[in-house]
This record gives sequence, structure tokens and C-alpha cells, in this order.
Amino acid sequence: MNPLSLRLSAIIVPLLVASLLQAGPASADDDAPPSGYPSWAEVQQAQGNEAAASAEVDRINQLLAGLQQKSGELGAAAIKAGTEYAKAHDALLHQQAVTQKLAEASQQAKAKADSLRKATSSLVVQAYESGGFDPGPWSLANAAIAPDNIQNFALLNRVLDRTAKLHDDALSASRASAAATAQEQAARDVLAQLDSDAAAKAQAAESARRAAEDSVAATDGQRKTMVAQLASLTSTSAAVAQKYQEGQVALAAYQAAQEAKREAAQRKAIADAAAAAAAAAAAAANNQQAVQPPISSGGGGGFVGGGGGGGGNVVNDPAGARQYASSRLGAYGWGQDQMQCLSLLWTQESSWMTDATNPSSGAYGVAQALPPDKYYSAGSDWLSNYRTQIDWGLGYIRDRYGSPCNAWQHEMGFNWY
Repeated sequence: MNPLSLRLSAIIVPLLVASLLQAGPASADDDAPPSGYPSWAEVQQAQGNEAAASAEVDRINQLLAGLQQKSGELGAAAIKAGTEYAKAHDALLHQQAVTQKLAEASQQAKAKADSLRKATSSLVVQAYESGGFDPGPWSLANAAIAPDNIQNFALLNRVLDRTAKLHDDALSASRASAAATAQEQAARDVLAQLDSDAAAKAQAAESARRAAEDSVAATDGQRKTMVAQLASLTSTSAAVAQKYQEGQVALAAYQAAQEAKREAAQRKAIADAAAAAAAAAAAAANNQQAVQPPISSGGGGGFVGGGGGGGGNVVNDPAGARQYASSRLGAYGWGQDQMQCLSLLWTQESSWMTDATNPSSGAYGVAQALPPDKYYSAGSDWLSNYRTQIDWGLGYIRDRYGSPCNAWQHEMGFNWY
């Protein structure tokens, strides 16, 4: 048993024994288990129609769990669809920019081709009307022009050939640009369709997620109604159930006392053995005229609490959490005698810290839910609100163990609940 368990035993034993002496039937033998309390079978028999209502609550809880899982899956699908839409939309915007640049290049090539065609036509007309060649636009070539018309026409032909080649090059560039623009336009049309499809899928996924959340809310409302009805039926067997709970407290006190006795005997036996060993060692040392220094070793363990998974808005208020839990016991059919067991249980599990996280298992929160999203059934703010965690934890204890003292008994026996 670790040091924490020893400390808890020292606290719980006298308190539970005092509770037993005040509120429960006395045992004929002080060292015998407590008797005279109703059994769980007798409690079930007294509850009557409560069983049918309990079964309906279980059915609704199972349905709610399935809907919550489906809601989570649809939420993930909505996120994925939104991401795909964002990617498709980014690709569309990029393609539009590329297409725009190609269109501008095509317009520049076309303008250049038009300019060359006009210059060529003007040059031909001028040469035809004058019967020769006006060297004005071609001042660099003018020095090489001979006086006779044959040379003028030869130079004109060369100029026209060069102009025609530039014209053809411009036309080729314009056609290539136009073809590229057409291809890019086709690609953009495809991307636009993909963008539209992605947007539709994202919208459908979000609608499905919202519908799933509505179903969860409606089913949870039905569950709360049935739980209220179940509580009403339970009131008919409250006396028997209360006696049963007192018996469980007495049994927990008895078992804690037995464990304390066993540990005391074990510690005494260890101390006696250590004393005997020390005496034997001293005698041996005296006989050998030598003193051997003792060898010591240390170790220990304890609760490691606190998580960090809750973010900056987590409220850690152990005192407030205990007060809230105490105020909620009556809603689950328990008296304040259960608070002591609950305090011990969640002190050992989480020290009543809202963001307590088990580094090994990943259990989280005041009630150490595993996996943590089980808290979702009690409220969407479970990550940072100890009230939501406590409401879920009390429901879990009721459904699985019947009472906090039963849960604490299991915790003491197995170190988990």
C-alpha cells in the first residue's frame, strides 16, 4: 500500500466506525462483519415498478450514446468537407489569376500583331502611290539606297519580308496564347464546378451535424423526463434503500478497520523483524570487532494531479467543487452520509481538480472519466466546468455502484472505480 493509502486509512477508519456506532445495528461480535441490514435483493424487491422505468432509462442512455457518437462523426465529416471546399476554392482563385495573366499576354500579342499589320499596309500603299520608297520611317537604311528604283524596290522587298515575318510571329504568338487561354478557361470551368460541388457537400455536412445535435438534445430531454419518473417511483422504497446504504457504510467501516488492523500487524511484524535483525547484526559486529554502516534506501509514491488539457478558462476550485457535489447528493437519492465517501474517493482520484489528468490512462477531470468525452452527456462545457464533471460522475456512480460508499469500497479494494 502506498503512503497515500496509509494516510487515508488513518482518516477513514475512525470516522466510519463512529458513523457505524451512531446509525447502524450493533454486531454480536465486535470483530464480525455488520449484520441486520437489508440486502440488495431485498432493495430490488421493494422497488417494484422501478425496474421497468430503470430499463427504459438504460435504453434511452444507450440511444443517447449512439446519437452522441454519430454527432461526433458528422462533426468530423463537416470539418473535412469544409477543408476540401477551402482547398478547391483556393485552387479556383489561383487558376483565375493564372488565366488572367495569360489573357493579358494574349491581348498584348494581338495588339502587337495589329500594329505590325497596319505598319506593313501603310508602307505598301505609300510605295505603290509614290512609285518608289519613302525612306522616312527607315532612316538607318536610307544611306544604302541607290538612286535607281530597282534598288529601292529591292530594299522595299527586304523590309516587307522582315515585316511579314514579324507579323507571322505575332500571329503565331497570338494563336498560341488564345489556345492556352481556352485551355485555362476549360480548366477554370472544371475547377468552378468542383468548387460548387465542394461547397454543396460542406453545407450538407454542416446541416447533418446540426440535425444530429438536435437529436441528441431531444433524446437527452426524454432521458431527463424518465429519470425524474424513476426518482418518483424510487421514493416508494426510500426507507429500504436508506437502510441498505447504512449497511454499506457499516461494511466499509468494518473492512477499513480490518485493513487497518492487518497493516498495523504487518508494520509491527516488520518492526520486530528489523529489531531482531539489528540486534543480530550488532551482536555479530561485536563478535567481529567491526562496525558496518547501515545501508538505507528510499522511495515512495503518491497522487500526481493536474492536467492542462482544459485550456486557460479551466476553473480549479476544490472547495467549491466539494460544496457543489454535497448540494447535488439529494438529487440522486442520497443523504449527506454519502459525502464523506465521495470526498475520499475523488480526493484520491483527482484531488477535486477540474483539469486533473492521468498521464498513463488519459482519465480526466474531478471524476476521472475515461475516455474524457463521456462528460459530454452532462454538458458541452465539460472540459473546464467542474459542475458538469460532477453531475456526470454522480450519475456514473449511481448507475454502476448504487452509492458513493459502494464506489469507495471498490476503490479501496482495486485502486480504481
